[in-house]
Amino acid sequence: MENVREHVSETAAQNIERWLNEPKYEAYKAELEAMITAEKWQALEDAFFKEIEFGTGGRRGIVGLGSNRINQVTIGESTQALCEYAKSVDPDAPNNGIVIACDTRLSSEELSRYVARVAAANGFKVFIFESFRSTPELSFAVRYLKCAVGVVITASHNAPEYNGFKAYWSDGAQLVPPHDKGVLTVADTIQTIKALNDYEKAVTDGQITEIGADVDEAYQQAVLNERMDNLTNLKIAYSPLHGAGQRNALPVLQRVGFEVLTVKEQMLPDGNFPTMEDGRANPEKKPANDRVVALMLAEEADIAVSNDPDADRLGVMVRHNDDVVYLSGNQTAALTTEYVLQKLKERGEITDKHYIAKTIVTTDLLEAIATSYDVRTIGNLHVGFKWICEVINKQEAHGGVFVTGSEESFGLMKGSYTRDKDGAVSLLIAEYAAELKQQGKTLYDALLNLYVRHGLYVECLTTATCEGSQGFIEMQNIMKSLRESPIEKVEGHEVTAMLDYQTLQRTELTDGSTTQIDMIPSNVLVYEFGDRRRRVTIRPSGTEPIIKFYVQWHDDSDTSELAYEKLQHFVDGMTRTLEGLALERV
Repeated sequence: MENVREHVSETAAQNIERWLNEPKYEAYKAELEAMITAEKWQALEDAFFKEIEFGTGGRRGIVGLGSNRINQVTIGESTQALCEYAKSVDPDAPNNGIVIACDTRLSSEELSRYVARVAAANGFKVFIFESFRSTPELSFAVRYLKCAVGVVITASHNAPEYNGFKAYWSDGAQLVPPHDKGVLTVADTIQTIKALNDYEKAVTDGQITEIGADVDEAYQQAVLNERMDNLTNLKIAYSPLHGAGQRNALPVLQRVGFEVLTVKEQMLPDGNFPTMEDGRANPEKKPANDRVVALMLAEEADIAVSNDPDADRLGVMVRHNDDVVYLSGNQTAALTTEYVLQKLKERGEITDKHYIAKTIVTTDLLEAIATSYDVRTIGNLHVGFKWICEVINKQEAHGGVFVTGSEESFGLMKGSYTRDKDGAVSLLIAEYAAELKQQGKTLYDALLNLYVRHGLYVECLTTATCEGSQGFIEMQNIMKSLRESPIEKVEGHEVTAMLDYQTLQRTELTDGSTTQIDMIPSNVLVYEFGDRRRRVTIRPSGTEPIIKFYVQWHDDSDTSELAYEKLQHFVDGMTRTLEGLALERV
């Protein structure tokens, strides 16, 4: 170990020593010793410099050996800790059980079955989907089966080498404080992971129950119950990007009668994501949608829809005058919210109890839309759909009526059948597109109309990759520098206020006065430019080795399409400038 300590950080050395000596790491000991003998110091540092944490989307990382990796140890101890913690909160939790799902990633089926073996060995009634399913269906299943907890094995839109562990509580929502920290605290005490040896035998013996069609039917019917109209005069090009969307978004669109054309080669469940440029099946990235857009144009479909591998996100592309408009997550959220509120108003159903929810990086156009319908907006929420779902639980207790929840990262939710974003909400955007088509318009026409009514809202996101242990340090240094020496001006616009969500303090840079922010702490910084609707938000990702830069800019002086295009160009440039200014701080 002295040789190891000469080449890695002290934290990495401590974690390596545990993996060499503690029983629960025995299966990896030989591989670890081989890495040390081969002097793979940087690989060891990256794999062991920290414990993989619960971020905005659970535990997520590269699959492999190490405390900062996804493997049977980190998955097994997470599962056992979840079971032990749930039992400490509710002694009847083992009888209520756990439900498990996975997406189409390379290691997902193997790891999900290991979760089942661990949970069963810890005395829990176990339900597991017989093959891949979407994350929102797992959330639904927790509620439908009245389980104590749930787990889905997924790394969302990350590269093929990643996987992850998302944990859900009895309400169907991802873990929030104190449960997330409670599980990690228990995980630190686990010396031996209990697991049944034989999955198939456990199924035969009734210790593990495989589920499928019955839950699928109940879930799909719950999604269909959220319909706002019955128009289906629309042709849709669709791709699951090799993922689970063929089990949620696709059947729902087909069942109501839309004409749906699929990208055949991307219907193959494959965790290598072979048709994706750089292997990233992320509908937020234009190249991931190349094939579904080509299908839309070739077949003269009206819109194209894609999902990420666990099908909780949706991308929407519009054929407008034979051009392609790629809707951002913010724009899809705005159009969906406008459509739903419009229908509720037509029915005379809106009350003072209705509300929408969004995160702090999601467009403020949503608040403008909601206000125009006399509907409340709850928008002081950190990134991560679990915070939106926590609001839904709290509001239900006081008679609140949830309408929609939205994240800029292509996440949407309507209704209370699930407690996570759901790619099957594509049903609603398709309904709206069908209604507009009947009027000779497209979703892009509707978006421009929103800008005329509420002013221009333009958003842009860029990221800087910070891989490994050194990247982690760089992210911390960037955030520290931006706090201690705030950026004063970007593209000729002066910063007037800084909001530090770590200290929960808002500082007016013009006079130095401060006020408190009413939220829980988080490593997020916001710079404002004279108006809270003109802002930059900077945050390290909770699930990827990147730092994110979000820009939103509002302008109501000119709401023409040309002004929108000019403002979009300005925001794109501002985002790049901001990224450069931040990276200079490394």
